[in-house]
Amino acid sequence: MRKKIGEILVQIIPVMIGVYLGFVLSNWSETNKRKSQTELLRKNIITEIKSNKSKISEVLDYHIMVRDSSRIIQNSDNIEMVSLPPFFKGTRTVILGNGAFDTGIQTGLINNLKFEEIQDINEIYTMQSAYKDFTQLILSSLMMKIDFKENDNGDRKFYGFLAVTMTDIVTQEKRLIENYKKLLEEIDTE
Repeated sequence: MRKKIGEILVQIIPVMIGVYLGFVLSNWSETNKRKSQTELLRKNIITEIKSNKSKISEVLDYHIMVRDSSRIIQNSDNIEMVSLPPFFKGTRTVILGNGAFDTGIQTGLINNLKFEEIQDINEIYTMQSAYKDFTQLILSSLMMKIDFKENDNGDRKFYGFLAVTMTDIVTQEKRLIENYKKLLEEIDTE
C-alpha cells in the first residue's frame, strides 16, 4: 500500500509542479504584455497631446489678431461693414484628437498608469472637451447672427461679438498650451 502511495505521489508531484510553472509563466507573460500595452498607450497619448498642442499653437496667433482687430474697429467712431471684414477668415477653430485617451479607457489600460498621471491626463482631455463645446457654441452663435444689421449698431455688435469670443478662445488656448507643456514634462520620459 505504501509503495502504491509512493508511486502515485511520484507521478502527481511532477504534474503539480508543471501546472504551477505553467500558471507562473502565463501570469508573467500576461504581465509583460500588459506593461508593453500600457507603455504603447502612454506613447500614443503623448503623441496625441503633442499633435493637439501643435494644432492649438497654429491658430492662436490668428485668434489674437482677430480679437485685437475687432476691439480696435469696435471702438472706432466710423464703423461700416458692407461684408465680412477682410481680416476675418472664419473662426478657424481646430478639432482636437482624443482617440488614444478613449482607447485607454475602453481597454482599461489607463488604469495601469500612475494615479497622478491619470488625473493630469483626464484634466487635459476635460479641458479639450470644454474647448470643443465652446468652439461649437461660437460657430452656431455666429451662424445665427450673420445678419447683424438689426439696426445701425449691428456692425458694432458684430465686432463686439468677435472681440469677446476671441478673447475667451485665446484664454482657453493659452491655458491648454500651458497644461500640455506641464503634462508632457511629467509623463514624457523619452
